[in-house]
Amino acid sequence: MSKTLISTFSLAALVFASGCNNAGTHEREGAKVGALAGAVIGAVIGHQSGEAGAGAAIGAAAGAVTGSAVGANKDREEDRRYERGTVRAQPARDQYGYSLDDYMRLMTDEEMDILQARGDARPEVPMGVLLTDQEKANLRRRQVADREIGR
Repeated sequence: MSKTLISTFSLAALVFASGCNNAGTHEREGAKVGALAGAVIGAVIGHQSGEAGAGAAIGAAAGAVTGSAVGANKDREEDRRYERGTVRAQPARDQYGYSLDDYMRLMTDEEMDILQARGDARPEVPMGVLLTDQEKANLRRRQVADREIGR
């Protein structure tokens, strides 16, 4: 496969990935996972013909497109569930005793900017809901570490 074609596919994947800035949470994650899986599968298949690099580039581009589409579909379904009211309201406090306000207070300005950008992409979804379980766990760990240091 020519270097021009490889460059074209690589550039297309890069442009596509940069266009995911306003994408929903699942769409963005789907593109990342799809690109990684596609690159691995493409490299394995491409290796059979001696073109592992080209296979990886093509696989990454195809995987990113596919993963993004699957994630976007999941985002749309989640949005529909919120609109229909079939998603339960967030409890006042989670199992760790934190409220959404607690999590918001623990966030840095940069983290708030990132969450706001997610909210801009999906304005119909409450901003606090866009905070992932992993992000909440990281905020809790950071608060515990800050307490340990402050003793």
